[in-house]
Parts: sequence; structure tokens; C-alpha cells
Amino acid sequence: MPELEKYYVLDLWRVPRELLASKLPVSESDPDETRRKLEDEANELLLREYVVAHEGPFPDDALTEKASISAGEQALVLFALLVTLGGPLFWFTLGLVFAIGATWQTFGFYVLATLVLAMHPLPSSVPALWTSKLINAMYKYFSYRFVWKGNTRQVLRAESQYLGSGVPHGVMPFANLLAIPATNSVLYRGCNFWGAPASVVYRTPFLRYLWMLQCCDVGRESIVRELAKGHSVGLVGDGIAGIFQSNHEDEVVALKNRKGLAKLALRTGTSVLPCYSLGNTAAFSAWFDRFGIMEWLSRKAQASIFLYWGRFGLPIPHRVNITMIVGDLIKVDKATEQPTTAQVDALHEEILAGFQTAFDSHKSALGWGARKLRFV
Repeated sequence: MPELEKYYVLDLWRVPRELLASKLPVSESDPDETRRKLEDEANELLLREYVVAHEGPFPDDALTEKASISAGEQALVLFALLVTLGGPLFWFTLGLVFAIGATWQTFGFYVLATLVLAMHPLPSSVPALWTSKLINAMYKYFSYRFVWKGNTRQVLRAESQYLGSGVPHGVMPFANLLAIPATNSVLYRGCNFWGAPASVVYRTPFLRYLWMLQCCDVGRESIVRELAKGHSVGLVGDGIAGIFQSNHEDEVVALKNRKGLAKLALRTGTSVLPCYSLGNTAAFSAWFDRFGIMEWLSRKAQASIFLYWGRFGLPIPHRVNITMIVGDLIKVDKATEQPTTAQVDALHEEILAGFQTAFDSHKSALGWGARKLRFV
């Protein structure tokens, strides 16, 4: 009988903060050596104590346990999310009220305060934030875990850099956001992984604090610049368009004709890691018009324009399990300055197949067995 492929799960919320904290500073002069030391230091303990292996797929619903979280930890998460996600809604509603009924002096002060909130320098506390009580509490709030199969982890540890793409977006891509600290401090600790949200995030009051996780702009030039530094970059493949595909029956990803990732990977010679962000679509309830007006406005404004709500009817996400399903790396061996349409199409189909395989391989164990994945 052939040996079954091994499946793995790492519950981030089980890993103690002491193990998250790096003991060696990352050396810019020799990042590869530093990465190796950091990984070797934690790898044996991590694998022995916190990574669970299973011969073949995990049984149905085997990976649905919710993490226990204290009242204090939950309050910390709710406060942070209410500020970052609810702050923009409150602030712009306040601006509308001032525009209608306040004096010019009051409205002028509001505009000035908005500019300050949108442009003040952000503190550079990235490593401390990765291993903070807040991030650890967020792992617990979402029962956050990584799952993969085969030798995926070993392949990624050997890869100098990659372009990660996690779908679907949902109202807020929590799986993708949490993957930044989790990847840098736990799973491939010592690497340098950057998230790439829309540029509007950086200039939106309160929401822009998410940038402190370690982000660059999703624009091509910004991503190429980070790749040139040897960094890996993760982005949300379906972007704003994916928000308007959410439903309660299937997982729908707006990626069928979006081939920018394939073009970028071919032009830079960077391998692609397709991942599935399971639970992003369940974190919030959303409403948008069926005529596509809100979607059109969102595309034009490069910002999300729709109604959403979570716990208590507030912009606080439901406490649902969120998982990053790590797929198989798709190798891109060399850069092609002007890739042909056939090359782009072929890689794009590989990426879509990678998302599909990742989803189908783990969905039943994570309690999503009845769902199907569709690309539009």
C-alpha cells in the first residue's frame, strides 16, 4: 500500500509568546544566515510540540476547535478592531454631520484633524507588534491556524522569496493580515514577509494602523521594490472585487480574468504561493446593491463602499475560525520581461488550480465540507 501524504496543522493560538519572540536580531548584512539560525532555534521545538501531523487528510470537522480566550484578551481585541475598523466609519460620519450643520470654523478644524490622522508618521514597532499581547489575543479570537500538506513547509524554507496570494478578500482579509506576523515570527521565522494592501489603507484615518504589521503598497512598483530587496510579498488576489462576491452558499472568488499576479511573477521571476483564506467571508455580514453601483463606485474610488456589520451590529468581526490554507509553491525559474499571452494564461491557470487544490484538500477538516469554490 502506498504511503499516504501527510497533512499538518499549526494552531497559532497554542504557541506561547515566549516562542514567538525572536532571540536573534535580523542582520541586514547576512539575512540568510540570520534566517537559518532563527529557524533552527525554534524549528525542533515547534515541530515537536505544536505542529500536528496526520497520515492523509484530517477527519471531517477535526480542525474546528475554538481557542479559549479570557475576557481581558477579548476586550483588547474588540477595542483594537473597533478603533481600526469602526474609527473610519465614525470619523467620516462625523464629517458629514459637520458639513451639514457645523460652522465653517468647526468644519475647517475637522478637515485639519483628518489630514493629521491620515498623514502623521506611523511608529516603527513592527517586531514588537508581531509578538505582542494584541496579536496573540487575535490568534485566539479567530482560533487562527495554518494548515498544509506534504513538504510545503520545507520547500518554502528553502525558497529565498515568493509572491503569496490569499483569496478570498471578504469584508476584511483577516487571514491575510494575521499571516504577516505569523509568517515572520512563527512559521518561517527569520524571513522577511510583507503584506500588500490597497494604497487607500495607508491614508485612511485609523484603518492605516494596520500598516504597522509590515506592509507595502499593492502597486506594481512598490511590490517590485520589495522583491528587489529580497523580501517576500503577500497580496489578496481578488482585491476589492472579491468583496462583492460574498454569499452564504459557496465561496466565490473574483479572479477568473484577473491575471496581474501571473504577469508580475513572470516579469520578476518570482515563484507564486497560492493560499486559501478560509473564514474571511464569514467574519462580517455585508449588504450591497444588486445593480453593481456600490461595486462600480468602489472600483473608481479604490476603496470599499458598502454596508457591513458584525457583533452587536457594530463594525467588529464575528468570532469565527479563520485559517490560512497554504498551497503548493508554483516555481517560476527565470524572469521574462515581456511574457507572452500564452505564458501568462498558463501560469494563471496553475494559480487558480492551486487555490482549488488548497481549498478542496482541507475544507472538510475545517468544517466547510459542504461549500464549493467558484471562480468568476
